[in-house]
Amino acid sequence: MKVCLDLHDFSIVNNRLELLLKLKERFPGFKISLFTVATDISADWGPFCIRGDFLKEIKKHLDWIQIIPHGLTHNKELEFCDYDTFKDKIIPAIKDAFDRDGLPFEKGFCAPHWRWSEGVVRALDEEGWWGAVDRNQPNMLSTKKFYRFSHSLHEPYHESGAEVLKLHGHVYGLKNDLGKCLAGLLKLPQSAEWHFVTEFLESR
Repeated sequence: MKVCLDLHDFSIVNNRLELLLKLKERFPGFKISLFTVATDISADWGPFCIRGDFLKEIKKHLDWIQIIPHGLTHNKELEFCDYDTFKDKIIPAIKDAFDRDGLPFEKGFCAPHWRWSEGVVRALDEEGWWGAVDRNQPNMLSTKKFYRFSHSLHEPYHESGAEVLKLHGHVYGLKNDLGKCLAGLLKLPQSAEWHFVTEFLESR
């Protein structure tokens, strides 16, 4: 069985690293693809105050953690924009944010709330970036190269009999929240082969 797992809404502050480390302990070959918000909104609260500590810890695990842009600030209004704005402002700002943190990232993109425009898709194609598309929106616009998940973490994927499980969840807050669905992941067979989502890109 081949398995890949993606989580949305990861950031330096919003990370659930303790659960990811538990999965790595259970599955030595564990890999994960994290659709990552490039910029944490500045806030005077605990996790943000130790953001630098989180960043150092994340960098220790980049051999099994894959960082993929999930918007600049996860603002669906800001990033659902026209071609020029996305190409000339958003993409450079995303690159700058990750470079500033010293984080290598994949040239892929998942639009916040799955909302992107024809202009955004065109800019991604021109830049040679792939995009993530929603399995539940069959008519969603698509980049030339794209990734589509097969199962959400809250679904009975164990019963699917699929040879490849492309699992999708969120760091916090939804029914496929990593914390809520961790027990199911821990029941996967020890023999499972873990992969990054980039190993399952498709072309149109």
